[in-house]
Amino acid sequence: MEIKKFEDWILFWEKVFLSLSWKILENKINLLQEKWEDIRKETFKNFIIDYPWEYEKFNIFIKVLIWQTDRLNFFIHDYNNKNYYAFIQDPSVLENLDLSTYPEIWYFQDEIIEKQIERLWFEWDCIKI
Repeated sequence: MEIKKFEDWILFWEKVFLSLSWKILENKINLLQEKWEDIRKETFKNFIIDYPWEYEKFNIFIKVLIWQTDRLNFFIHDYNNKNYYAFIQDPSVLENLDLSTYPEIWYFQDEIIEKQIERLWFEWDCIKI
């Protein structure tokens, strides 16, 4: 999967990107990095994921988890391409998952996540972006 980094967002593939803002791009899903509870217009709800839950859009299933911080963690399954991967931001999530049912490819940005992955002896592909 090709990943493109921009100034304030990361494109995972043609349908999903991770952002620091409420950016809306046509036919794409914006995964916000932190939980947001404010009520927004209905159009934002269709394209921005900012709260722990399970979502499905554009034939993509996204499970959002939160543990000890407001940082969101994403498990993404693209039914069209059969891609299944995770983007992790909170190291405590890694210790509290049933890892047998989760993706083989894990993405992260933080050195703390990298150390936690090493400590847990992950057997999956872990890619720092």
